[in-house]
Amino acid sequence: MGEKDVKLIQSADEKGQFIQQLFEDLKAFKLLLNQEKLEKNNARIGAELEVNLLNDAYEPVPVGLDIYKKLKRARVKTEYARFNLEINSKPTRFTGKCLSRLGEDLARELYAIEKAAKQHEANVLLTGIVPTIGKQDISYEMLTPEPRYKALHNLRKEIHGDNYEYNIRGIDQLATRDNLMLFAGCMTSFQVHLQINPEELKDKYNWAQMISGPLLACCTNSPLFLGKRLWQETRIALFEQAADTRKPSEFGSNENSRVYFGDKWVEDSILELFQEDISFFEPLFAYTKSNESCKELESGKIPNLDAWNYYNGSIYRWNRVCYGVLNNKPSLRIENRILPSGPSMEDMIANAAFWLGMMNGMPDKYKDFHKRIAFSEAKNNFFKAARLGLDVQFDWLRKKPVPAHELILKELIPIATEGLKQAKVDKGEADHYLSIIRERVSSRKTGAHWISDSYTCLTQKATKEDALRAVTAGMLSRQVANTPVHTWSPAQIEEAGPWKNRFKSLRRFMTTSLFKVKEDDIATLALHLMNWKNVGHIPVENSEGNFVGLITRNSVIDFVVNRGSDFEKVKVNEIMLQDLITVTPDTHLDSAIDLILHNKVSCLPVVEESRIVGIVTDHDFVIITNSLVGEMFKKTLDDQRKN
Repeated sequence: MGEKDVKLIQSADEKGQFIQQLFEDLKAFKLLLNQEKLEKNNARIGAELEVNLLNDAYEPVPVGLDIYKKLKRARVKTEYARFNLEINSKPTRFTGKCLSRLGEDLARELYAIEKAAKQHEANVLLTGIVPTIGKQDISYEMLTPEPRYKALHNLRKEIHGDNYEYNIRGIDQLATRDNLMLFAGCMTSFQVHLQINPEELKDKYNWAQMISGPLLACCTNSPLFLGKRLWQETRIALFEQAADTRKPSEFGSNENSRVYFGDKWVEDSILELFQEDISFFEPLFAYTKSNESCKELESGKIPNLDAWNYYNGSIYRWNRVCYGVLNNKPSLRIENRILPSGPSMEDMIANAAFWLGMMNGMPDKYKDFHKRIAFSEAKNNFFKAARLGLDVQFDWLRKKPVPAHELILKELIPIATEGLKQAKVDKGEADHYLSIIRERVSSRKTGAHWISDSYTCLTQKATKEDALRAVTAGMLSRQVANTPVHTWSPAQIEEAGPWKNRFKSLRRFMTTSLFKVKEDDIATLALHLMNWKNVGHIPVENSEGNFVGLITRNSVIDFVVNRGSDFEKVKVNEIMLQDLITVTPDTHLDSAIDLILHNKVSCLPVVEESRIVGIVTDHDFVIITNSLVGEMFKKTLDDQRKN
């Protein structure tokens, strides 16, 4: 939905008027099909690439709108969050050196953004979800101030208030009721388009659904969100929940999220998709322009079907059919919305080549495959791939499940090879990009694997925040070289940057894995936790989960010395310290040090909205000092060697 001047439907009359406009466009679309006016045998490809903007500490920075206004490039657009931008490629014929043309076109626009970003001391990162994203980056202030984004945000807030629960379970679990649709700004994708002959659209759309699982399995690149290890492609679950406009009463009914894979195969005509959308999804936005598409068609003009395109843009099928007019010729295309941004331009064009080749090379034996496999199995394949990546086994046209790598290497890459050959794509390009897919799958090293493996190794010797920063910095530096991810070396902790990047504010090094007790618990529980976990501070919460106190080793000693009562009967609220000095995650390092020294305390609870979210101790400052001294000595030695 590219329109900027939008407003939510406010009345039954507005809704009825818009639905009539949809019916008008649907009627015109049927006429276009019946009169065979839709373009054939002139396939084009295109893409949309969403990018992230980072500061010198490798964290999201909200300068997207500033860059957009300065560049004034027609194919650079704003996105939901201020730290994102979108690049739209030119349509290019699906033949010859189309793959390199697509990559070069995107690279030109990307270079322009990078050049403008440098003036804001920002960098451009290609990845599905930035590992360093924190809750501070998911606030209303980060929303791009355009009507379409505000309208979507306000709608979700009206439906759910502040109580929509996100729940995604992987190695860790994300369970939060925060930030509603603002989570939608945390995900960036690489959307690929392929123009399809109208008579092939039904079969090709079903085929796009069928291959979605294997395609995603070898292209995953988003395993981390808010410091939690979730799905191999967390974008899939996160976007389905972030754009959910269902009312709470509709959960468990036939209602679907507007981010939608589908529920059945297309059986007779692609019109079934449009009818299904109108049946399932209420229009959200009022469309006030006049719409006489049938009259335009009767007079010899080609209608734009603006109302239908407007509505279609508010339904986020993972494979979406789109209508467009180019050079006064109408056409249909399938938009693949599955792929994440990154890890490199080489990887993305390889992903596009794999999908385009599979789409064009669908063998005859697969034309009626939807009669031999249940749609639920293809849908399950998609979500299994999002969770497990290349470690999944797929239900396919066989008696038993087939491992992802076996299906891709032995069956789907040959299909893609033949498909690119049929399109007369340059053989050198086709071989080059499909070899990237082959080597990535053979080595089992997707972007998600590189991120996860690097992060796991780094957390063995560094804080979680340092590890996230090093992974993000490592991605950025390797993207500059534009080598495919399966050749990347693991990220190193030194890539996190100098100490000022890592320790500027408390959120960058505070301990967030806390062992907590309730104020009415017995005090011996806190003592055992201190002993078992070798910690000197135990936060205390009340029954609502609010931070109310702290137990320290000194508070225990003080209680025993001064009261000497039977400790087994003592409650936590009798022994805890209250009226504590607290800080927020954004408190600067120098301020925190002043508080520790001037108040002679051993720790600072980090509190946000009455909840304890972390703790900083005097031991943490020893670690910081060690890091700083180490950097100083290293710099001194480097300077001496240079001299």
